Amino acid sequence: MSAGKKRGPGRGALLIAGGVVVLLALIAVIAADAAAAGNLVLLDAGALTRHGAPVAATLADLAAALTLGGAVVAGWMLPRDAERTRVMTAVAIAAGVTTLARGAALAFSYSLATGQSIGSPRFGSDIAVFAATDLGVWLIAGLLIAAATTTVAVLGSSVSVARTVAVLIGLVALASAMTGHAAGDETHEVGTSTMLIHLLAVGIWAGGLAALQLLPGEGRREAAARADASGRRGAVGTSGTAIEQAREAEQVVRRFSHLALICWIALAGSGVWALSVRMNGWEDLLTSVYVQIALAKAVLLILLGVLGALQRRQLATGFTGADGADARSTYRRLAVLELGLMGLAIALGAAMSSSPPPAEAGIPPGGAAGLLTGYPLPAAPELTTVLTAWRPAPVALALGAVLLLTWWRPSAPVRDRSASIRLLLGVAVLVLVTSGPLNVYGKVLVSAHVLQHLLLMVPAGVLNGSVWPVPGRLRELGRRWWIGALLAAAGPILLVTAYAVPLTLRLALDAHVWHLALQALALGAGVLTALAVRAVGAAGAPRHVLLVPAAPLLVGIGAGLWLLLGDVLLAASWFGATGRTWWMDALADQRRAGWAVLAVVVLSAGVAGLVVARLRRAAAASPAPSRPR
Repeated sequence: MSAGKKRGPGRGALLIAGGVVVLLALIAVIAADAAAAGNLVLLDAGALTRHGAPVAATLADLAAALTLGGAVVAGWMLPRDAERTRVMTAVAIAAGVTTLARGAALAFSYSLATGQSIGSPRFGSDIAVFAATDLGVWLIAGLLIAAATTTVAVLGSSVSVARTVAVLIGLVALASAMTGHAAGDETHEVGTSTMLIHLLAVGIWAGGLAALQLLPGEGRREAAARADASGRRGAVGTSGTAIEQAREAEQVVRRFSHLALICWIALAGSGVWALSVRMNGWEDLLTSVYVQIALAKAVLLILLGVLGALQRRQLATGFTGADGADARSTYRRLAVLELGLMGLAIALGAAMSSSPPPAEAGIPPGGAAGLLTGYPLPAAPELTTVLTAWRPAPVALALGAVLLLTWWRPSAPVRDRSASIRLLLGVAVLVLVTSGPLNVYGKVLVSAHVLQHLLLMVPAGVLNGSVWPVPGRLRELGRRWWIGALLAAAGPILLVTAYAVPLTLRLALDAHVWHLALQALALGAGVLTALAVRAVGAAGAPRHVLLVPAAPLLVGIGAGLWLLLGDVLLAASWFGATGRTWWMDALADQRRAGWAVLAVVVLSAGVAGLVVARLRRAAAASPAPSRPR
């Protein structure tokens, strides 16, 4: 028996979706007006800006969510080309809408920042000044990246295109996070980091769920007819293709369900953290409409969690078997309701982004260190002060949580105990290095800054790279060990270059986004080194395995000697101008960094030797592969 006609969303469903978007935009306007009541700047910008800004923000956020979530689903979850093509078509349209909406948002932001109403004779007269500000730079960057995302999205529907789109729209989210309501004092990094996590989580969750609803499914009549025929004729009368597709759909939904759970946790944590730095105190719960809108979003998040639990119950039933059609139909209805609540939350978030929070931008702490870093000068690094120094890094904490939840996901294979221990150690080092004493003192000491990034590479990056599967392209290295050595040394070389070039180091010290980029480079360098060693070792070339980690170790020796023997201070206008009353000799501190690098290199060489010896013993114990005659 045929599986029945497959169909996707009809014209009526699209009209309903359009009406919902209009309703959400209206809600955003009303909420933004309530949150910004009495704000003189918004009033000076004119009615079009007051009402247009939340509408543009709502459209941009909804379209960006569909772009990100759809690209993630298409790039990593969908097994069939036809399904990927359908989703990527919607992604391309959503990317175009994102670009147009962000263009409108740029105009409204300029109007708001300058107090010039759109259409006035003076509108646009200060565009050069606005474009040179941090707000203008990030808005323009986000618009350009969104345009590039649209260009890539229309090129095709392959896996590589989908993944490229996901990365690009993620950069758009980064640009949006940099324009958020982040305070000007020590809460700046927390504000921007939590907003980035929030935008990525809501985009993957809401957009991915919407993309799944775009896939063709059985109509109710077809499902009922198939179930009736199956009951009368038995399993023989049921289409094998339909069962196979139902199982594939179930697997995709199961994988996405776990991803949605990760996003829910990220949204809850980042939302509470972000709101805490935008409040003056608990009294804002009663006096600030901005905070009350945030509480409404929290209620919606709880309801979404309940709906997610109900959906998991349908997954437990399965999409095949006697109750499969009913479970799938119930799941879709719950998903549509979930999307409606998500849309409402996004509209409220757009209203918040168009309104000022109750906490005004803070004044940086006094002193040279406060002006440079945004943080007060820490106490002298004694044992008690170092052990109690703590400055949480939201992005690193979120990354660690994602790694653990991904490793122990329900569909994961049985994990090797030693690999699990290495992952736990790697995540622990990642969190400690990015949120502990090195994060506090790395702002004012060369030695702490260098040691932080060195430990992100070794051991945090190496431990994480030792547990995850080696990508296929790396496995193809075969006996070309020299390529593995070059790849292993590439990350450390780039990291040393970032320190050696004054501009890049100053950017990493002065701007939070470049600080995150430098940390990501250090972590990625360690991961790549571990993967390269494993790839060459698995290719059956144990004699050359030692040469792969030797390459980055040689780079480390050179960097350590450079720091130890050099007489030019890194970022002298920063590390030499923090106003420290302790460890005042910055060049001597830089030499401490050199000793630290050499010590880590020696320890790493010892560990690498033990690992290579183990690989050689394993290769000697295994039978040699037979050669074709």
